[in-house]
Amino acid sequence: MVVGAGLAGLTAAHALHAAGMSVRLIEARTAVGGRIKTLTPEGLGDDAWFDLGATWHWSNQPEVRALAAGLGVETFPQFRNGRAVVDDPSAGSSPTMVDLTPPSPSELRFVGGAGVLCRRLAARLPADGLWLGTEVTAIGRQDAGVVVVTDEDGDGAASEVEAAFVVVAVPPRLVVQNIAFTPGLPDDLVRVMTATPTWMARAHKCLAVYESAFWRKAGRSGLAFSPAGPLIEVHDACTDGGGAAGLWGFLSGDHVHRDPAFDRRMPSVLAQLGRLFGAEAADPVQYVERDWSNDPYTNDEVAWMGAPLAYGDEAFARPALDGRLFWAGAETSAVGGGHMEGAVRSGRRAAASVLAAAGFGPVTVETR
Repeated sequence: MVVGAGLAGLTAAHALHAAGMSVRLIEARTAVGGRIKTLTPEGLGDDAWFDLGATWHWSNQPEVRALAAGLGVETFPQFRNGRAVVDDPSAGSSPTMVDLTPPSPSELRFVGGAGVLCRRLAARLPADGLWLGTEVTAIGRQDAGVVVVTDEDGDGAASEVEAAFVVVAVPPRLVVQNIAFTPGLPDDLVRVMTATPTWMARAHKCLAVYESAFWRKAGRSGLAFSPAGPLIEVHDACTDGGGAAGLWGFLSGDHVHRDPAFDRRMPSVLAQLGRLFGAEAADPVQYVERDWSNDPYTNDEVAWMGAPLAYGDEAFARPALDGRLFWAGAETSAVGGGHMEGAVRSGRRAAASVLAAAGFGPVTVETR
């Protein structure tokens, strides 16, 4: 059994199923993907899509790239052609145009959005192997393996499912907060899990959709930085080939708290886009937000900023509950921690560990 149908859990479940093991994947949300969310707005054509969750992978991340290739998902580079904008109204100056060196390693996106990976992985599982809208509230050790207590649709009606092994692919802090274990997890493991912040836990992503990528025609990359906000950074969100045009950005936490109501917050965001990219940017066809801090399956109340955190504590490579419980998730991987690369690596590591424990023959286990 696998708990959590984000990219890590889907990767683990697919690997187990492909090896010939019976697997059931349980997800509290009503859709797969976890912190991956690809929006397909109505009225913009079949090729219009935008990522409101995890968006990029990088050219030096081989595992997620290999997964995409195996699933037939193509990639394309993040648009960086043209000048960027730096804006700090508090300094009393107008937005400044700058030339930036392209990043290395390069940022890449998936054709169709990152959600395509999750949908194609899910489609390869048995029809009865995916349980959506089902929360796991407890996991206990028993003679034959483990018993997993679930609450379907959050209605409080508990049911039990038995399994030989279980992979928990849920952010560690949220596991500690929401799942009871019998016997209890070791204190040192609980301390590690509690000290592991959830990637994207407080992220608030905004998207403005336009009829055309007018900034590209003006020689701009769509990239902007603003310490004043409300958007602290902005990026080109156009699909491959530019068929659907958009700009996305991260909203600063200060502005979310200052203007918690969407209708009050949106005008300030659009005004900023107009200041950065011209009047046309202040009048999008559509404007949407994805507030991950308001998602109980993501937000752990710990703020993160800057570079990826030191994820992948060695404790997550060790099984629990007498070798019956294994860990997966982007935060449990030392390589690519917090990113889709880390999610894929952790899912494959967990699956290999289960297969080895189940006696499926020689299995190479990635320890971190």
